[in-house]
Amino acid sequence: MGIMESATLLDTGTVLRERSGEFRDAVQQHLYQDVLEARQVFPISLRHTHVELAAACAWVLERTPRTGALPPELIDRLRQLGRDHRRHGFPADVYQAFAAALRHGLHTLQVPAADAASRALESVCTVMADAARRADLEGSAPAYSAEVLGVQRRTRHISVVRLEAGVPVPYRAGQHLPVTTSYLPGVWRMFSPALPPNDFGQLEFHIRILDNSDISQLLATPKPGDYWLFGNPRGSLQVSGERDVLMIAHGTGLAPLRAMLFDILNWEHRPRVHLFVAAEYPGELYDLMGLWNLAVVSSWLSVVPVVEHAEDAWWVGATEDSRTPRGLHLQETGRVGELVASYGAWADRDVLVVGDAAGVNDTVAALIAGGTPPELIQAEAWEAVDEWPRPQLQHRQ
Repeated sequence: MGIMESATLLDTGTVLRERSGEFRDAVQQHLYQDVLEARQVFPISLRHTHVELAAACAWVLERTPRTGALPPELIDRLRQLGRDHRRHGFPADVYQAFAAALRHGLHTLQVPAADAASRALESVCTVMADAARRADLEGSAPAYSAEVLGVQRRTRHISVVRLEAGVPVPYRAGQHLPVTTSYLPGVWRMFSPALPPNDFGQLEFHIRILDNSDISQLLATPKPGDYWLFGNPRGSLQVSGERDVLMIAHGTGLAPLRAMLFDILNWEHRPRVHLFVAAEYPGELYDLMGLWNLAVVSSWLSVVPVVEHAEDAWWVGATEDSRTPRGLHLQETGRVGELVASYGAWADRDVLVVGDAAGVNDTVAALIAGGTPPELIQAEAWEAVDEWPRPQLQHRQ
């Protein structure tokens, strides 16, 4: 059921979304004044930090009555945020100053119903602070650090970064972790480990350098000895074990699926897995040799490489990792979604599709059109996830 538009602080949330930069700047500057150590945690430039602050606050207000009383159905997510945000290194007491900064931001923008919105966001800070204190008392680590052991450039735009924490890092194969480094203070990006968790905290990440992104460039080219910091895991990709599995990886979307494959190696009863690895050019199949080695010793695994162009462009920068001996499935050319759908409906499989948003969305649409039940499809479309969507509204007649 939708939310009645006039019954919530929707108009306040709309202003925050429309003037998100102004709101973020006002909040951050006030926080810097009250909490001096925030200047060491977050960079002075706000371009890469707290980019979702306004949207997150708007998400709450759009679902909150005009009295400012926080709805109970929001509490679980806010508690999770409180636990997650401990990775920034602030004590829970800082939330009092953060509430004051949010109140300052609301009044700076002169939003409608500013007092009710302030009460709602103060309640948000209280819930998050209580959750953070509880997690501290339970002994849950706020973050983990790991040392970069090596970096391997697989193509001109893709690197494999290997690290070791020395202690187990808690996550489930298929999940992703918020990541930052000492040279990117306050800037976090989500990456999926390409290995399942182990006792030594060994981690591997597959990182694509994005056009016009200095952040991805820095994360893809660390030096051995650099330290990375990780927050709590997120994500719900999983294999039930009750059905065989279809996996479709677009580019570096291979990473979480690869972790799941290595996890399945340890299962007593392994499902059959068909893995389609898709790229624009053959040289961008950056882990094909590793997948071939895994398939050779895994009768339950079938790997099919799919490319849109049969020959590499000059700039791809392919390495030996994208070339395999004879024995792997012959390379297919075309759009992976259309190819997979041409085999018929995959109604007896757990279906996992991961990678760039355009590729994932096209593949999911092709699978559904081909008869694959939507409820069996788990999709992670990177860089297009709206974590703070507007509510579905129900207008008064």
